[in-house]
Amino acid sequence: MNKTRFFILLLAALSVVACNDCSHDSVKNIQVEVQWHRFDSSFYSINDPSNLVSELASIKESDSFFYKLYMQKIYSFPMDENFNRLVFKHINSAQNQAIKQRIDTLFGNFEEVYEEVELLAKYYKLRYPQHTFPQIHTCYSGFASFMAWLYQDDHLFIDLDMYLGENFEAYNQFFPSYKSKYFKKDFIAQNIGRELIRREYLDLERDKPQHMLAMMLIEGAKYYDLKQLFPCREPYHIMEYSKEQWDWLIGEESNIWKYFLKENLLFESDYKEYRPLIGEAPESIRSGVAPGAPPRIASFAGYRICEIIMRDSEFATAQEMISNYSPEQILKFANYKP
Repeated sequence: MNKTRFFILLLAALSVVACNDCSHDSVKNIQVEVQWHRFDSSFYSINDPSNLVSELASIKESDSFFYKLYMQKIYSFPMDENFNRLVFKHINSAQNQAIKQRIDTLFGNFEEVYEEVELLAKYYKLRYPQHTFPQIHTCYSGFASFMAWLYQDDHLFIDLDMYLGENFEAYNQFFPSYKSKYFKKDFIAQNIGRELIRREYLDLERDKPQHMLAMMLIEGAKYYDLKQLFPCREPYHIMEYSKEQWDWLIGEESNIWKYFLKENLLFESDYKEYRPLIGEAPESIRSGVAPGAPPRIASFAGYRICEIIMRDSEFATAQEMISNYSPEQILKFANYKP
């Protein structure tokens, strides 16, 4: 094992220790500087039409990359004589000003979010030293459900109108409650981490997994690697379960696995057959599954298998492990018998 690889694995081991007391000792000496572009704050504060041109020019100068993308792609404002009028009308619409007021109330000076993301950036640098943490741009997108969106690897967009709290009155018009209950600010950093982890798995997902075992291991590995970026968050928080749902899963873990074996689902290649066990939904609904089962029970099993493998693994990340072994080998190594 070369020195670089040994150093990475040593740091990974230290981060596991750190999670016991959340001291974050493993990253305390890591220096990061997260670049924030608060496009939403400056853009939606323009309330005087006589200042529109100068203030837009100032925003364009400070964040030219996102300014162009927002104006020409996200909202597609016409670049003609109507541009200024339409932009000002958009900024000062009742909906956007109501969103701005709610964000100002909920987020305050944004310091809590800044601190959470800075800590995430440290763990990201620890585990993925080959990557640069992206610049972050905040915006509204009209409830487009971007959450966190990595663009060209170096830029990441946060759609703040997707973090207004589960009781925000507009959400029930667009989203089911099982999704909107996670539309709150303490998921901003986690969704940034989720998007960064998603990038690591693009090559694995380019060829669609051949069967449910392959799919559930990939999904479980994503959750495992995301958990390592947030060592003090409970697994149920990382996987977007309630504490009650997580307790149900732990209590029924053996029965879940027996069900997969009984139904011959591990090597089922028809996605329609196992989608109810791995896709987003309020529950896992499939013939033979206990009523009220939480969603994504196959992903849960994949996560638990990855936990077993990674306890004594030579790999720094579950993604690396998944890339080097077949699903059949991983299942054999784990000897998963809940």
